[in-house]
Amino acid sequence: MIKRIFIDNYKSLVNFELPLQELTLLLGPNGAGKTSVLDVMYALRKLLSGEGKITDKDAFSTQTLTRWQTRRTQLIEIDVSLRDDEMRYRLEVEHDPTNRRARISLESLETNAHPLFRFESGEVHLFRDDYSTGPSFGSDWNESALARVPARPDNTKLTRFLDFMRKIIVCGLYPASFETESSTEDSVLTRDAHNFSAWYRHILLERQELVPDFTNALREVIEGFRGINLVKVGLDTRALMVLFDQFGERYELRFDELSDGQRAIVALYSLVKLAAGQGYTLFLDEPDNYVALSEIQPWLNELWETCGDTVPQALLCSHHPELIDYLGAESGLVLKREKSGVTTVHPSRGVAQDGGLKLSEILARGWEQ
Repeated sequence: MIKRIFIDNYKSLVNFELPLQELTLLLGPNGAGKTSVLDVMYALRKLLSGEGKITDKDAFSTQTLTRWQTRRTQLIEIDVSLRDDEMRYRLEVEHDPTNRRARISLESLETNAHPLFRFESGEVHLFRDDYSTGPSFGSDWNESALARVPARPDNTKLTRFLDFMRKIIVCGLYPASFETESSTEDSVLTRDAHNFSAWYRHILLERQELVPDFTNALREVIEGFRGINLVKVGLDTRALMVLFDQFGERYELRFDELSDGQRAIVALYSLVKLAAGQGYTLFLDEPDNYVALSEIQPWLNELWETCGDTVPQALLCSHHPELIDYLGAESGLVLKREKSGVTTVHPSRGVAQDGGLKLSEILARGWEQ
């Protein structure tokens, strides 16, 4: 699991340190920096999957520098605990704002204070699992050199870290964009989950044995729901079809004929039921946006039970009072923008609860100051 995220000189995040639990809830007003944390994790996942350049719009372009800083170097550190290894990944990005260019000046991975990988001044230095020195070679300054290291019998620690980072899902559900038909099987869910059908198709083939539990959970929260089928509509194309048994009739709807809320519920339960046991770490931006009050609580119960087990770790950003009151006391972190403009972190359990008010009510009144 990820134990710590450190971000410096990225938007409002300056010398920003975020400790994480198996389940963490990020709280705070709009503009406090919650989504910026998810932006960084999304950019790292893309880089370490070898899918993008450092200057991509959704990575570490010059526009992401903290505007009131004069320093031109961004720093990201991620501390990860995997089995018996305590790992630290470090990324330094050097910017040239005048020409809107950026490059990786340093990228490193160490475990238990021993080096596994180091890229500096255009040169890669590899180390084996026993920490002995491996080969060296040149690499591109504009992309992650670590992502290009192939798996070998003597670098299993490095490979394990890459596998972990590539299974991070960073998502803010936008059900209106969900595609019903897919001709591919996507192993990665996009930022807005528009490729849900292709991701569902991939997950379904991986874990067929989990479908009955997934279906039963949805029957509890969607009235009349009976099941989901992938129906062939072309040579390689499949469409998501949802079966209902309601008002004495059995009928089938295309996935895009469901309400936004129903599509969101299907996606949320897929993340905790069908993706279970595959090592996915979840970073979800306001998962409650399209879900009714009576529907979010059962899903929260499922997430709570699976976190640290079949779902290794989850971080949620939310303004929803139900989430705040359910998770905030134990796992909440409040993000605040100070007068200087920087974002700070405060445990929500430290918020005084005078008069027996719920945490959501205290935050709504601004009494956490």
